[in-house]
Amino acid sequence: MVDLPPEIWLRVMQFIPHSDLRDNLWTVNGLFLDIAMNLRWRQVLIMTRNTGASMHILERLMDPFVAKRVRYLILRLTHVKDPYAEPLSNTNKPLRQIQQTFKRVFAANKDTATFKRPHPLSTFSEVMDTLVRTAPNFTHVRELNIDCWDLPPSYDLQPLFASIWATFGPHLEGLVLGGNVEGYRDFIMSKPSLPRVRELQLELTNNLFKPGQRGDSDLEKLRVWSWALLDVSGFFGLLSQGNFPILQALNVRMAFDKSLHDPSGLKALLLQCSSTMESLELRLNPSGLPMNPASEQPLSLWLAECAREDGCLARLRYLDIYPTSMASGFDALLTSIERTEASLVELIVRDRYLLPTEAKIVVDAVSQCENLKYLRMNIWRLDVELIDHLAEKVPNISRLWISIGDTATNANATGGIAETFLQDLQGRWYTKWKLKDITIWQGGQEIDEDIMHALARSIPSIDSFFGNGHMHREDPSTSALPKVPVGR
Repeated sequence: MVDLPPEIWLRVMQFIPHSDLRDNLWTVNGLFLDIAMNLRWRQVLIMTRNTGASMHILERLMDPFVAKRVRYLILRLTHVKDPYAEPLSNTNKPLRQIQQTFKRVFAANKDTATFKRPHPLSTFSEVMDTLVRTAPNFTHVRELNIDCWDLPPSYDLQPLFASIWATFGPHLEGLVLGGNVEGYRDFIMSKPSLPRVRELQLELTNNLFKPGQRGDSDLEKLRVWSWALLDVSGFFGLLSQGNFPILQALNVRMAFDKSLHDPSGLKALLLQCSSTMESLELRLNPSGLPMNPASEQPLSLWLAECAREDGCLARLRYLDIYPTSMASGFDALLTSIERTEASLVELIVRDRYLLPTEAKIVVDAVSQCENLKYLRMNIWRLDVELIDHLAEKVPNISRLWISIGDTATNANATGGIAETFLQDLQGRWYTKWKLKDITIWQGGQEIDEDIMHALARSIPSIDSFFGNGHMHREDPSTSALPKVPVGR
C-alpha cells in the first residue's frame, strides 16, 4: 500500500461513494477503517419490538470504539409481549390444533426431526436494562429521537433518561419526542438540562405535556405535529408566553377544527417570532371530507386574521401552507406572498387545486419574488397557456412541482391534461427559462414519460425529472437505502 499523508487520502475519499467506503474499502488502511466505521455507525436505530436485533446492536455498542461514532440515536421503545405466550383469544384455536397435528405427523416420520421451542428471545426489560448500561458509551451523540408506544403505565424510564442526560445531555443539539406522550412524564420529572438544543420536534398522538418553564429559549427550530383528537390550544398559549428570540423555523401539522379550538396562542407565537422566522409550515387541514365549507371556513378566517397583522406571515424564505378552499384563505396566501417578495426562496401551496385563473394569479404574485427558486402547487388543468405564463413570469426558478387534478373525477374539459397539450407544445422553445428540475404528478403517481420528455425538449435547461438529478426513470430494484440505517 502506498504511504500517503492522511490529507491526501481524505481528498481521494471525496470522490468515492459512501456505500463503497462503508462496505468495500474499510480494509485499505487504518484511515479507511475509521471513516467506514463513522459512516456505518453515525446513525443508529434501536427498535425494542425486535428484541433480538436490538440486543445484537447493543452488544456492538458496548465497545467504546464503536459507540463513540454514534451522532444520531433513534429509540423506538415498544413494549413486547412474550411471543410464545398462549393467546387470550380462542378465535383461531381450530387452526392452531391443525398446525400442531401437522407438526406431530411430520415429526413422527423424520428420525432427525425435532420441534423444540426456539431459544427464548430477550425480553423488553432486558433490552432496556442493556440500553441503560450502554448509554454511558454514547459520548458523541448530538441528536436524539425517542418514540414510545404501548409502555406499561408502571414502567419507569427515569434510569434511561438519567443515563442519557449524564452522558450527552449538555451536548445535545436536536431532540425529537413522539408516540404516547404520557410516557414522557419521566422525561419531565428528570428535569434535563439541555442548554445546546436548537431543534425540538414533538409528535403528539394521544396526550399532551406542558413545555418547560417560561423564559428565554435558544430554540432555532420547532416542530409540533398532532394526530390526536385533542385540543392543544393551551400548549401554544403557554409557548406564546415564553420568549424565542432566535426561532427561525416553525412546522405545525394538525387538524385545525380538532386541535385548535382557540388558535390565538399560535397566532401570538407567529407574531412574536415574525422578526426571526425564516421557515414556516402550516398544514392545518381540517378533518373530515375535503372542501367542506363548514370546516374550512374557521381556518380561512383565522388565516385572514393573521394576514391582517402587518408582521405576520412576512419576511419568510420558505413557506409551506394550506390556504383552504375558501376565498379568504386564498387572499391570505396572496398577502403572505406579497409580504415576502424580498426574501421568499421556496413556496409550497398544499392540497388546494387551483383553477386556471387562480394558478395564473399565484404565478403573477410570485413573479415579484426575485429570489424564488422553487414553486410547488396543485392545479386542476395543465395546458400550454400555463406553461407559457410560468416561463414568462418566473424565468429564474430552478425547480417546479405540479400536481394535476385526476381525470377520474374531472372531465378532461375542465381538469387533467389538455387533450392537445403535446401538440400545442411542439414548436415552443423556452430558451430564457432557467428551470433545471421539473416534477409533475397526477392521480398519486408520476406523469407519463412522453410528456416529461416533451417538456424537456421545449425547455433546454431541464436536466432532471422528479428531483432525481437525471431524466431517467428510477428502477425500484436499485432504490436508495433507508435514510436511517440500523447499525451493525
